[in-house]
Amino acid sequence: MIRISHPTQSIVVPFRGDLEHLFPHGKRIQWEGEDLFGVPHGIDETKLFRNLDYPVPAPVVEHYTFPSADGKRPFDKQLVTTALMTMQQHCYVLNDMGTGKTKSCIWAHDYLQSIGRAKRMLVVAPLSTLVFTWEKEIMHTLPHKVVRVLTGTSDRRHRLLADKADIYIINHDGVEVIYKELLKRPDIDVVCFDEAAAYRNARAKRSKIAKVVAYRCRYVWGMTGRPTPSSPTDAYGLAQLITPETAPRAFTHFRQDTMVQVSQFKWVPRNDAKNTVAKVLQPSVRFSLDDIVELPPIIFRDVEVEMGKRQKAVYDALREHAAALLKEGTITAVNGGVVFSKLLQTSLGWVYSDKDREIIPLDNAKRLEALLDIIDSCEHKMLVFSPFKSATAGIAKLLASEKIDHANVTGDTPSGERTVIFNTFQGTDKIKVLNAHPECMSHGLTLTAADTVVWFGPVTKLETYEQANARITRVGQTRKQQIIRLVSTQVERMVYKRLVQRGDMQDGVLDILAAITEAGEP
Repeated sequence: MIRISHPTQSIVVPFRGDLEHLFPHGKRIQWEGEDLFGVPHGIDETKLFRNLDYPVPAPVVEHYTFPSADGKRPFDKQLVTTALMTMQQHCYVLNDMGTGKTKSCIWAHDYLQSIGRAKRMLVVAPLSTLVFTWEKEIMHTLPHKVVRVLTGTSDRRHRLLADKADIYIINHDGVEVIYKELLKRPDIDVVCFDEAAAYRNARAKRSKIAKVVAYRCRYVWGMTGRPTPSSPTDAYGLAQLITPETAPRAFTHFRQDTMVQVSQFKWVPRNDAKNTVAKVLQPSVRFSLDDIVELPPIIFRDVEVEMGKRQKAVYDALREHAAALLKEGTITAVNGGVVFSKLLQTSLGWVYSDKDREIIPLDNAKRLEALLDIIDSCEHKMLVFSPFKSATAGIAKLLASEKIDHANVTGDTPSGERTVIFNTFQGTDKIKVLNAHPECMSHGLTLTAADTVVWFGPVTKLETYEQANARITRVGQTRKQQIIRLVSTQVERMVYKRLVQRGDMQDGVLDILAAITEAGEP
């Protein structure tokens, strides 16, 4: 029998003679005829009790309030995840995207900080997630925390690092700029590597620098939904970073344990490679979206993405042009529709010229990086939709350069070729990403091999939007699904809002232009 006393935050168990020796700070208690023994419910005490086969819950689960601006209770799996991160100084959080692992990390650090076991935290994450995922989530969860996002020039990063903050956030390659200063900061004793598979190559410079930074931290957490995105051997670099004391000592030995050489230059995974990897990446927690019973079958998420400087300048110029037309009273459905389309094109990063329909690329690197981050985070297949062929072509170029197994479908794709692509996507393990124009996704098409849809930008037709989403939400789908929408501008937000409200965009273009020109961009 185990009791957790909440007023005194104590573990109370039946008295045993050896407990006084193991817990000299404990206290023998007589209560209603029972001979009991009480010990503070701390992390170290919990670990020792567990070693004695007492099923003692993690202190954070029993005594932490899990604050959040929306007042919602954490998912049960978030409690398990937070418990692991507080109980293990080095661990892996291998939960799927959308399972709330960012919040678990924030809570874990806050709890450890509140009990004096941790000071400041460094979050190392993909560039596209620094502000719109991490900083936003921290401010939403713990608005009193002081946060510094270390971006910009070298001088600016150093200046921000010198500010006293609870949490510092930086991108993977940015660590190289400040790592010497980090080594002089013993107060930064927690590091969380988000999308830690970025360190799968242990020989890469970024991995070596990250390992130096991690070595001096008390808590080191690695978070990724796909620890081995290209090969089982990816786990080697990850283990060298997060749990170096138990990591495989030599890459060649680990490769032999997980791969079979079939030719001079080709290796394929062993049948038991997943089990070998699972043993290496310990201690860990792994939950999929399907494990989060509190979530609905279909989850809609907006991912905010920052525009490039030129992209924003073009967008602002177009918005000012629309404002001038409205002021003059010369705007019509025709010229208003042209400006509206240009605004959407600019939001995505490729604009058609007025004269010869030439595609003019803009600096949309952060939007593309956000897409890659999502692809890296998803275990299963996915659909990527863009409302313009220019965007579909740009994404195809990106996927090819990153050597991501994909196929492209637009109105120019012959019918027979489309059939082959759809059958291959749905019926084989080939084609990770189907990059398509949504108008090509016909009624009745089943693509339930995917459980994620990414809208690189919004369409304006409600039927197209709903039918494209319906490709993965059909009979035969066995997993929870995510509809992810990339958003950079107010015009995109308003289009998505109209789609959600099932509004008619054809009559709403002028209303949207009026709204974004009057209110301006946030």
